[in-house]
Amino acid sequence: MAEYEIVCTVQTGCTAGGHILAVGRGGDVLRVDDVYRSMDNGDRYFTDADGRKAYVRKWACTCGVGTLKSAADATLRNNLDSLPLCG
Repeated sequence: MAEYEIVCTVQTGCTAGGHILAVGRGGDVLRVDDVYRSMDNGDRYFTDADGRKAYVRKWACTCGVGTLKSAADATLRNNLDSLPLCG
């Protein structure tokens, strides 16, 4: 089991807010299905803003696509949707 920090996202606009298609963790960009497999093997993913971690979980978009969502906390700065876009 390992923990990985997500530092950027790849998003699409199938809904008003879009959804996450892939995430970057440093030099790697992983598709959501790869993150799901990793999570199934016990790995955890998080975002970090000023030392405040927000853990990421699987989420089903209303359009039916599997995506990711960050846990709610007191700051939007570590929200997946607030991260810079990868690339």
